[in-house]
Amino acid sequence: MKEQILTKPEVIDKLKKGSLWIGIVCVLAVLFNLAACMILFFRYRSPDVTDAVTQYTMIREFVTYGLSAAIMLLAAMMFLHIAKDGMPFTVKRVRTVRIIGILFLLNAVIPTVVIGGVITPFSVTNYSSLIEGLLFLFIAHIIRYGAMLQQESDETL
Repeated sequence: MKEQILTKPEVIDKLKKGSLWIGIVCVLAVLFNLAACMILFFRYRSPDVTDAVTQYTMIREFVTYGLSAAIMLLAAMMFLHIAKDGMPFTVKRVRTVRIIGILFLLNAVIPTVVIGGVITPFSVTNYSSLIEGLLFLFIAHIIRYGAMLQQESDETL
């Protein structure tokens, strides 16, 4: 099957539409994560939660949902900006993707480091977040390269 070759305006239009949909999904994910944080907060404050294991688990989940909300918020903002301007390769996108990578790395270690204000021995328990963080940091380099090519292209025209 022969692949259809699209014109630049068609590609940008598809990019904008796809980014809008992904941005909306990310906004919904932010709302879900914030709702989960609120539920955990009110459950944690309940007089029924007294044992340390339950408190630790709830704090860890609160931090994880909070970091996930921050990641999804940054992703939503990035995709909605791309939907508006049709430009995925900018220095601002590089920064956003790098911050997302750092937040994933933090999500790999923070839930085990801080327990009720007490610092515990460092360990990585969320290897998926560790790998995702490294992946996003590398993708930031790819976007930086794309931004450089975009700038060169814009300057030649």
